[in-house]
Amino acid sequence: MSEKLKIKLSIANRVYPLTIEANQEEGLRKAAKNIEAMIKQFEKSYSVCDKQDVLAMGALQFAWGVGGH
Repeated sequence: MSEKLKIKLSIANRVYPLTIEANQEEGLRKAAKNIEAMIKQFEKSYSVCDKQDVLAMGALQFAWGVGGH
């Protein structure tokens, strides 16, 4: 049985408590860090202040890269 961890990730000024497998922690923390970096880049590049808009733009960029263009 895998060890479960309770962690908190902060994304777009919100905290998300998660219960995860121990081997998922590093990947999830890196993903949250990448999302935060993307948010800062969008805010800087497009002068966007609304976190919802920034997250939507990030989701679009992610889907475009994963889903193909």
